[in-house]
Amino acid sequence: MLASHWMAGAATLLALNSAKGFESVRSIRLGAIVDEQDPVGPAAIEDMKRVHSAAPAALVFEGGRRGWLSGDAAKGKFTSVDGRSLDATAFSTFDTASLHAVTGAPDIRFDLVNGESSSRRRGGEAATEIVVEIEGEADGRMKNSRSTLEFKQGTASLTGLSIVLSLASALGLNDRPPARPGLYLPELLSDSQWFLDELRSAGATISEDSK
Repeated sequence: MLASHWMAGAATLLALNSAKGFESVRSIRLGAIVDEQDPVGPAAIEDMKRVHSAAPAALVFEGGRRGWLSGDAAKGKFTSVDGRSLDATAFSTFDTASLHAVTGAPDIRFDLVNGESSSRRRGGEAATEIVVEIEGEADGRMKNSRSTLEFKQGTASLTGLSIVLSLASALGLNDRPPARPGLYLPELLSDSQWFLDELRSAGATISEDSK
């Protein structure tokens, strides 16, 4: 199993579940906040710095073509769970390639912010949050959806939980047959709705707004 996606697949499965309501997907924008007070360990921080230094350009899809953004081109914006417009930076994750492979969306980008989470700003715990905005067509008209996920136990806990869910799927512990030997990405192992329901049971707050 290869789960080097954001939070080991949580972002991709949140996006894929939203994409079910579309006949065709034109763009997917993902944004994530890692709170400055997130209780992530020093090894995780060091690993993130290593990844940034080793691959400073961020993979995106624009007009159906792969592109690599760095410097000013990587600067972007995304709207947090509580409605703030935040300065963000494009970030390379496996989610971008996975979502392009599954949906065929010509425009996909993942942006990352290290700052105050919506939960902490409301006076609660430091939380990790993910926002997915999709534009596409459904029932012959343009449609937009916005899905959000907040998890107040932090990035390490959400990553660990997502890994456990993928392992459970691989072993056939989610009412599906065990996976045959091979290399699997998270979206190939788990049904997105089942995965999100399990995250909710573990304390995640997930919402979707479509128009």
